[in-house]
Amino acid sequence: MNKKLIWINLIVVLLVVVAYIFNSYIVNFPMMFNLPDTLKESRLEYMAVIFFFTAIVSYLISSLDLKKLSFKAKFLRVFPIINSFVLLFFVYLSADEFLKTQREISVREQRYLYQAENDIKNDKVIIEYAGGFSVMTQNAQTIRSMDSIRKKYGITYKNTGCIIDPIENKAQRKYAETIAPYLEKRNGKNWKDKMQKEIDNLKEVSKK
Repeated sequence: MNKKLIWINLIVVLLVVVAYIFNSYIVNFPMMFNLPDTLKESRLEYMAVIFFFTAIVSYLISSLDLKKLSFKAKFLRVFPIINSFVLLFFVYLSADEFLKTQREISVREQRYLYQAENDIKNDKVIIEYAGGFSVMTQNAQTIRSMDSIRKKYGITYKNTGCIIDPIENKAQRKYAETIAPYLEKRNGKNWKDKMQKEIDNLKEVSKK
């Protein structure tokens, strides 16, 4: 019987650890899952503190004369129950954080959808990107000419800074999905390659 209880304890402890790590990932959702980074950010040393407290609580409960069982038998029964509450707590935190993130994504997607519809109507698509402060390798005249080429294809690029917001990036995909058919209809197929070729030619000319 004790062997079975030991296995139950090990499984519950493992589930608690997995739930704790998963909660750390959910906090950063919708960033792509990266196990080494998630483990680093989760601070697994805190799990030792959590299990220390669940062990203390289990010890105190097991010390009570509730059943005619040995202390070890009672502890092996109480410890997984206490840890199950911890597991449920982490599951609740993850679910709550996930739902809040999904609601925020939905709100931002609606905002970008509305913006895309207006930009299409005005024939002025603005593509935002996070890239920090770029180093100017071209002169001012060449940069203005490059912007003119992009505007000819109906787009303007806007640098939003170096801070990358995964929720914002995901919401921006709604904008990209909405404008893609419009730009292809407006500029024809492979318009990106044509535009880039014009920009590359301009850069070559400016070097001479």
